[in-house]
Amino acid sequence: MIKVVLVDDHVVVRSGFAQLLNLEEDLVVEGQYSNAAEAWPALTRDAIDVAVLDVAMPDENGLSLLKRLRQQRPTFRAIILSIYDTPAFVQSALDAGASGYLTKRCGPEELVQAVRSVGMGGHYLCADAVKALRGGEPTSQALAALTPREKEVFELLVNGDSVKEIAFRLELSHKTVHVHRANVLGKLQCSSTIELVHFALDNQLLNGH
Repeated sequence: MIKVVLVDDHVVVRSGFAQLLNLEEDLVVEGQYSNAAEAWPALTRDAIDVAVLDVAMPDENGLSLLKRLRQQRPTFRAIILSIYDTPAFVQSALDAGASGYLTKRCGPEELVQAVRSVGMGGHYLCADAVKALRGGEPTSQALAALTPREKEVFELLVNGDSVKEIAFRLELSHKTVHVHRANVLGKLQCSSTIELVHFALDNQLLNGH
């Protein structure tokens, strides 16, 4: 079970996220807080797997909070939530130690994917954040952002293997393959496996092309 804490001063946003995440069998929201001061005791004491931190809070911004947290807990994993998607801002979040980055334009499915991916030790950047960091970079550089395992999953997906088949072939759990798939989708700015196939076709990446 992945334990999550939400820190956002907008109660409607926070409660909506909590309801959404609690619908998932492998996710549970352990706490909801409106500012850094309220959240600090739980974040430093409790066994939390992922924190979703809003940037704009009344007492301390999410990046500052994350930096302080990682001084005490170097392996702490957090997703930064922001209205901004400029290259400098996304990079600042990564430099602060964020394992994930979402803009407030993200959909419900993407929030779930991000929390699950980060909670299982991966990383997740929404498409807007990836686009900001890439700045229109060529395909070769986009593919270079994939880890060796993500490249394996990408190649198998675009050549028609299902998640179940990939899990069997690579001797991984289904959940782990889903995490890798989510990371690949995010890094290549695709919303589905079908879009991955189109990406591969457009760039002559399919076997036999």
